[in-house]
Amino acid sequence: MAQLARPRRADLHVHTTASDGEYTPSQVVVLARQAGLCAVAVTDHDTVAGVAEAVGTARSLPESDIEVIPGVEITTELDGREFHLLGYFVRPDHAELAATLERLCDRRRERFRAYIAQLAGRGYVIPADRARLVEDASASPGRRHVAGLLLGCGFAQTRNEAFHRFLGPLRGVVAPKAMLAMDDAIRLVHDAGGVTSLAHPPPDLPDETFVRLREFGLDAVEAEYAWGRSARANRLRELAARLGFATTGGSDCHGPDPAHRRIGTYAITSDGLERLRGRCGTLRGVEQV
Repeated sequence: MAQLARPRRADLHVHTTASDGEYTPSQVVVLARQAGLCAVAVTDHDTVAGVAEAVGTARSLPESDIEVIPGVEITTELDGREFHLLGYFVRPDHAELAATLERLCDRRRERFRAYIAQLAGRGYVIPADRARLVEDASASPGRRHVAGLLLGCGFAQTRNEAFHRFLGPLRGVVAPKAMLAMDDAIRLVHDAGGVTSLAHPPPDLPDETFVRLREFGLDAVEAEYAWGRSARANRLRELAARLGFATTGGSDCHGPDPAHRRIGTYAITSDGLERLRGRCGTLRGVEQV
C-alpha cells in the first residue's frame, strides 16, 4: 500500500557509456526500473548515441512500464562562462541537432587525444591501445575518461587525485571544449522538438541572468539535484515559480559511485514530468515503453 501511495518519479539526468557514464544504456534502463521510476532520461554529454539502445531495452523488458526520454546535455557558453543545457524529448534523427552534436564530439575527441599527449610528455604514458579502446567505446570522450585511464595505469589512486594532480594543471594547456552559444543551443533543442532545462545552475547566478535565459526561451531549471543544501533547491523552486519556469531534477548519475548520486536518488514526480512534456506544445512526448 505504501508503494501504491508513493508518487511515481522520473530521473531526468543520467549518463551512459555513450559519454562518460559507467553504465551502458541498457543497464541504465534496468536500474531505473529497479528503482521504481516511471521514466528515465538519457542525457549524455553532447551526444544522443545512447538513446536508441535504451529505448530498445525498455521495449524488450517484460511488462515494462518505464519510459525512456531521449535527451542530451549540451555544452554551452554565456558571457564567456560554461553552462550545461539539458534537452528533453528531442528527435535524435533531427539533421541539424545530429550535425551540431557530431561537431562538438569531434572537438571532444581532439581534446581527449591532447590530454593523452600532454600526459605522455610529462612522463605519464598511457598505452595507445588502452586509449584507443576508451575512445572507440564512447561517442563523447572527456576528462573523466582520461582520469579513468590514469587510475588504470596506476598513476593515480583515486579519481579525485587524477583530476587535481594531473588534469587540473593542464586546463590552460589543452584547448577547451567546443561550446554552443546558449541562445543557439536553446533554439536547436526546440527545433528538434524538445524542451530545455538549465543543468545544476551555479549558486552565484543572479536573477537577471535567469530573466535573460527566459527571453532566450529556456523552459525549465534543474532544482532537484545533489546540491548538498536544501536552500539552493528552495531558491530555484521559488525562482521558477516567479519567472514561469518548469522544474526538472535528476541524479546526474555517472555510475555506482558516489552512492548519493545513483539512479533515482534525485527525481521529479510524474506530474512534474507531464508539466515539462506540455512545454513541447503537445503531449506526444516519447512512446511509452
